[in-house]
Amino acid sequence: MINEPTSSPLFVCGIIGDSTAMVLNKCLIGPFKNRYDLVTTPVTTRATLSESVSQMAQLQTGLQTVISKQLGTVQLTIPALAALELPTTLINIYYLLEPVGGQLLHDRPHYTEAVSAGATRVPLDQLNWANSSPSVMQAKRFLQTGAFPTAEQRIDGYQVLEQAQF
Repeated sequence: MINEPTSSPLFVCGIIGDSTAMVLNKCLIGPFKNRYDLVTTPVTTRATLSESVSQMAQLQTGLQTVISKQLGTVQLTIPALAALELPTTLINIYYLLEPVGGQLLHDRPHYTEAVSAGATRVPLDQLNWANSSPSVMQAKRFLQTGAFPTAEQRIDGYQVLEQAQF
């Protein structure tokens, strides 16, 4: 395509959780480093959205999952990402995932690329804007209320953290 961006702002995110807690990654790189983040992977043409998010869930959390349902798509605009020379707009497609097997990967094996410090189950009442990515906060709202607002969201005041908050 003419003028196709070199890096796509499209991502697929998996929510593994219930009304009390969520399984999250302890992110070590990128715009959400040192915060909790959802299972997330860029959209590609090599696999379907559901295949991509299920494969990434197993890789990032150690859990085998199936798709419960697609929740919706949200466009996030985060002006602070410009300082990192990253796209300031992210378009996330959210899936609710149901664990069906595997074991939670609390620590990443040393021989793998350190994208995260492992996964953990975090009570919803311990998740906030200071320790979580914007996607986690969207997922928290859904798990607590059952509502999934899809309005575009602008997140001013966001800062990439230098110290881990998990």
